[in-house]
Amino acid sequence: MSTRSRKKSTHASPSSLGKNNTSNSNRVHGRSQSMPNNHHASLPHNEHDTHNGKIKRSIPPTTPLLTALHRLHDLFSLATSPSFTLTSIAAIVFSPLLDGDSLQPITLQFAFGYLFVLRPLLSTLSVCLGSSGGSTNKNAHERVIASSFLAAILCKQLPKWASCAIASSAVLAFGLASRQRTPHKHSAEPTDSPAEKNDGPREETRVDSSALSRKWSRLSLKERAALATMAVVASLLLENFLIWVVSATYAPGIHGSPAPLQDNGRIVLESLAIPLFRVSHPSAAKRRLQAIRDGLNVQWGIVAGLGASFVCLELNVGGAASTLSSSSSSGRKVDRSLAGLALRALLTLATARLIRTVSFVLTVLPSQVPDCYRRHFPMPPHSWREWLLVGFLPNSRGGCNDLILSGHATVLTTLGCACTSVADNATFSVAVWTLVAVDYAIEAYQGLHYSVDMWLGCIVTCLLWQLTKGLEGGGEMERKQNDKLAIAQLGLSPAPLDTWVVAIYSLPAFLGFIVLTFVSEAVVNYFLVGYAVWAGAIFAKWGFTNFSQHVLLCLLFVTLGSYL
Repeated sequence: MSTRSRKKSTHASPSSLGKNNTSNSNRVHGRSQSMPNNHHASLPHNEHDTHNGKIKRSIPPTTPLLTALHRLHDLFSLATSPSFTLTSIAAIVFSPLLDGDSLQPITLQFAFGYLFVLRPLLSTLSVCLGSSGGSTNKNAHERVIASSFLAAILCKQLPKWASCAIASSAVLAFGLASRQRTPHKHSAEPTDSPAEKNDGPREETRVDSSALSRKWSRLSLKERAALATMAVVASLLLENFLIWVVSATYAPGIHGSPAPLQDNGRIVLESLAIPLFRVSHPSAAKRRLQAIRDGLNVQWGIVAGLGASFVCLELNVGGAASTLSSSSSSGRKVDRSLAGLALRALLTLATARLIRTVSFVLTVLPSQVPDCYRRHFPMPPHSWREWLLVGFLPNSRGGCNDLILSGHATVLTTLGCACTSVADNATFSVAVWTLVAVDYAIEAYQGLHYSVDMWLGCIVTCLLWQLTKGLEGGGEMERKQNDKLAIAQLGLSPAPLDTWVVAIYSLPAFLGFIVLTFVSEAVVNYFLVGYAVWAGAIFAKWGFTNFSQHVLLCLLFVTLGSYL
């Protein structure tokens, strides 16, 4: 195309431009065209300037905020670059060759602090700002989950009542956002009540059958997740009782402090802590390590990330439910959902806790804490009634001989797997698991668990997470129900947000805040049973509703707040 023809086309009328564009698009694959037809199509309509026959591109306006974000992006790219990582590793390797009493500890502190604290936090912050991804809307769920993770770390620095209030408010906000949907015209029907049925086809899920497998196949994913929640609560209560039984029947621990087993992992950690913190004995560094652990607050960061994952899947933030698909056991790609993720995580956790309970009941390991039994439990009673009463008290601070596997590792690993699988961001995943490894190492260093307890707790739970991958797909009946539900919800809208709806959704969230803030740990288990009975009664009478989902999430919130 000649220069004269290009100038002539720029002065043409809009109608002629439309004709020329149409004719050019019809010849887009022709050999006679000397210039690609998408030259003008790649420009927005407001970027044509016909003055002097020139075509100009408009430059997006720059603001101080955008400039600051770009500079932060450059800073994060430099701070998390492989060169910094390799330099820190080299500093650790060659630190024994350094002379001087202060140079080696300072070098180790900077190197370890960068690798295991600063770099993961900076990487997570880069995901929050979107500097590690490509598009803006497509990876919105990544930014939401990463932001929630960092926000929980910051909220941990607040008083307990303030952090619990923020968490319960977030649970309430999600419950209201995912409340029951009602028809546009038939507003007279009291669908904002928790007694309202869910919009799914309940007729297909209430099929009488004597076989347990057939009953399970008839249940929807949400109903299965509700039953899995009950299974987790039951496994925790059973484990809580057996922790007391195992400790009270281990005679060497009751009447003295048996020698602990040799822990080579802890020995390695202690050998690193002595030059790192410039202490003469490893026990002198425990408080400083606990301060680092409290400041990082990894467990509640992952809990917040899991809550954000639920929000992204339920509300389809950033296309999380449609773009993040999981292969089922049959090899078919299935869309992920809140119920599917909750079912998979809950059954993974329940199975891991059951394996843990059987493990420490079969073989009793001596505690590493001196006089552990006298610090945690009373002397063994004589009546079964007293055994049951003591065994029902929550052992949220751990027992004495419930060591292998680590309960803390099973919970944190399950939540980490769920959170990072929804985020589906490699940078965020590496950051999260690095901080989790630091948390596990500090717990092993403090002697609360053997290092093998933390190792097996993490590995076994990760393997269980992979084995339960097929649970996120609900089968043929679930797909049919989802298709019918999608058609039925075309004419529906969320229930009116009136005082009654806010009140009934606020009740379980506010009760959770009261339990975690003011209620004694000795009676927390009774509230957990109360939540489970409450949700079970709604489920038995009206099926799985959005309100019963809200109660179950509040139950999960209180359970994690009590036991994590």
